Amino acid sequence: MLLLTLSILDLARRLRSEGSDMHGIPGALMTTPSPSPRSSFWRSTLAGLLALGVAALGIAGQATAQPASKHASKFDRSLREREKATDDATPLKVIVTLKPGAKRGLVRALKANGARVSDDFSIIESFAGDLPAGLLRALEKHPDVLTISTDAVVRTSAVATSVSGNAAGSAYTLRRTLGLQADGTAVTRTFQQGVNGYTSTVDGGLESVFPSTSYATATEFYNYAPPTPAGMLVRFDNIIGTATGQIPRGSTITSVSLRLYQAWTGPVLASASLYRMGASWSASSTWNSMTTSGAGVQFDNVEVSAAADASIANLAQAGYRTFSDAGLRATMQSWVDGGTNNGWLLWMQHYNDFESWSVSTSESLVSSYRPMLTVTYKPPVETTSLTGNGVTVAVIDSGLLQDGGLATRIKTTRDFTGGAKNPAAANALDPYGHGTHIGGLIGGDQAEARGVAPGVKFVSLRALASDGSGTTSNVIRAIEWAVANRAAYGIDVISLSLGHPILEPAATDPLVQAVESASRAGVTVVVSAGNIGYNPETQAPGYGGITSPGNAPSAITVGSVRTQGTTTRVDDTVAEYSSRGPTWYDGYVKPDVVAPGHRLLGPALSTQALYSTYPALRGPTVGNRSYMYLSGTSMATGVVSGTVALMIEASRSMFGVTPGPNALKAMLQHSAIPIGDAPGMAYDVLTQGAGSLNAAGAAALAAAIDTRMPLGSNWLTTNVIESSVVDGQTIAWGQNIVWGDNIVWGDAIYTNKTSWASNIVWGDNIVWGDSLRTLTSASNIVWGDNIVWGDNIVWGDNIVWGDNIVWGDSIANTFGTSLGVLTVQQ
Repeated sequence: MLLLTLSILDLARRLRSEGSDMHGIPGALMTTPSPSPRSSFWRSTLAGLLALGVAALGIAGQATAQPASKHASKFDRSLREREKATDDATPLKVIVTLKPGAKRGLVRALKANGARVSDDFSIIESFAGDLPAGLLRALEKHPDVLTISTDAVVRTSAVATSVSGNAAGSAYTLRRTLGLQADGTAVTRTFQQGVNGYTSTVDGGLESVFPSTSYATATEFYNYAPPTPAGMLVRFDNIIGTATGQIPRGSTITSVSLRLYQAWTGPVLASASLYRMGASWSASSTWNSMTTSGAGVQFDNVEVSAAADASIANLAQAGYRTFSDAGLRATMQSWVDGGTNNGWLLWMQHYNDFESWSVSTSESLVSSYRPMLTVTYKPPVETTSLTGNGVTVAVIDSGLLQDGGLATRIKTTRDFTGGAKNPAAANALDPYGHGTHIGGLIGGDQAEARGVAPGVKFVSLRALASDGSGTTSNVIRAIEWAVANRAAYGIDVISLSLGHPILEPAATDPLVQAVESASRAGVTVVVSAGNIGYNPETQAPGYGGITSPGNAPSAITVGSVRTQGTTTRVDDTVAEYSSRGPTWYDGYVKPDVVAPGHRLLGPALSTQALYSTYPALRGPTVGNRSYMYLSGTSMATGVVSGTVALMIEASRSMFGVTPGPNALKAMLQHSAIPIGDAPGMAYDVLTQGAGSLNAAGAAALAAAIDTRMPLGSNWLTTNVIESSVVDGQTIAWGQNIVWGDNIVWGDAIYTNKTSWASNIVWGDNIVWGDSLRTLTSASNIVWGDNIVWGDNIVWGDNIVWGDNIVWGDSIANTFGTSLGVLTVQQ
């Protein structure tokens, strides 16, 4: 899913190949690799392989360069187009799916005749290989061959209803907007050198007349107006952190003031201002040493802010002077949120030339004269004790370096990019950086950027290379390994922030079937919807952009929400790039839910490709930990994966059991918050699924449902308040579940039904009783084989862009490069 850093112009230009970033990955967009040249190996062995197609495979007749008839084709649409333009000897990367029981003999025969079979999957009835087009034409006619699929390139890829109460205006954090954190009781702290044990004030001065002079030990500093400007520097270090007396990271700052002592009066009509310092400095800094943007002081928003944080007037007033304004509060909030504290510059606005006034420094012999910073804040308070403890999430991505480098919570790292089916354990790695960011959103445990489930453990399964791309077979091998080793490593959840264009129905899509197999094994799979949500030319919403394996019925498919950088949910909107349903071929209603995914802060390393390539997306550096802001349905997938971990922990803590994937999805949907667009119009189900993620509500529901109860019985063990409090506002749950092409309303989730079992494919026909309401076309949801959207109808293989229907049968060739790096900063 990835990084939305892509320009809109790129979007239109890149609708050409399969290798794009469809899940929010910013990155170098890769075009589909050219077919391998005809090697002597293929020329020498093709005759034997084709003979195999006639003899050992029981195929009547010699394969020709002519494709099979349209109705008889077993190729997906992308492969069909390539095969038409490929001679017999040129190999193509494919995944072949066979009837049960037929695979072993066919694979053995192919290998014996020199065919390159790279993967013989156990999780699905398929194998992957690099096979010549002539052999593929022969295999298409084999009665045991069901489908032949492209081994496609994969890449990483709201106004709430029923709201009461006023927003508290809390500082934005991911956990606050999910209801997992709230503001605590207001606390006021003062910081003054030598008072109450505080000794970390740093001050100095800059003077143009004596440009090489340091004022580190001065007890007073004279501030001059032009033509001999001078200013005082002041900074309060070690005020933010976890120690006693410090301001906790993530606090909401409500007021800030800085009191200085005016030792010598100045002009009555002059004023003085505090400007936030952007450049670093020390007590021994001088006018000449300030060279970040040029010699001396530069008010350019790089060295020093151009606008003042606070000002005072009439410098003829003697005694204590206090600076206090919204700018000071905003500056302190940025530091508490992880920004670098470089303190302030005190600067006099001149009245007459050569005028001056003096201020006592932290070196003053009178302690009460020293600068005093007063901060009132509300510390973050966890609304839940759940952390995901005891839960393991397998992240199938570009690798994982937890929290920007600490690998102590990663149980094992396995690298599937080299083609190994069962790779040996490796050191933690992630040269690209996408997986590291996802891991931080799932379970980062640092105070400056806590993830949803900071107590989870990880299994890192690397399927994407250093440029963020991989192959479908890489991902299937990783899923297969996770399922086979789920008991050994305690794997509960698979997080898949990647995908490729939908090239065939879900029933024959190898990647979808691997996901469905994992779900049947009891592993919950969370998948990104893709970032193909709008027309790059008109900006109109587009329907039908879900990517594979987001079309897997039993997966939890996730779209992206813009939270607008606020904790309140009433201004949330679905991101324009977030893929909407229905799914190609099958018409499934996707996504299942949407979640915060826009401009989320997560860990990074300076050596990773994303961090080095996109400096504009870099966030704060805290200690030795770097962070960056990424956007896309990839990020939203990480947020939902962490929420599922909290739900599993809640159920295990209360009942000692792990709910199945279908039950967990139902709880997520029932507790979700329906949202609308900026004008207040409710989003349709194809845009938002059941609504926006409500992590606190989903965890509470999981703690109340005992999945051990007999089939048909009420499994709700305690009354559930069907609303959640976020940022001081009470928000009602949506209380609906999107089941196939219908919506289940009301309290269906409170009864143990067959539909919640792991062996049921989500959307299968289930007898629901009176709780199922049949929808009309006005509800904008799948109706039969068609989709009704306003005055437009999506028929078959077409996709709606606003009022236009585009793409049609060319989807396989144009879908891939529709999203690369979205340069969306806001």
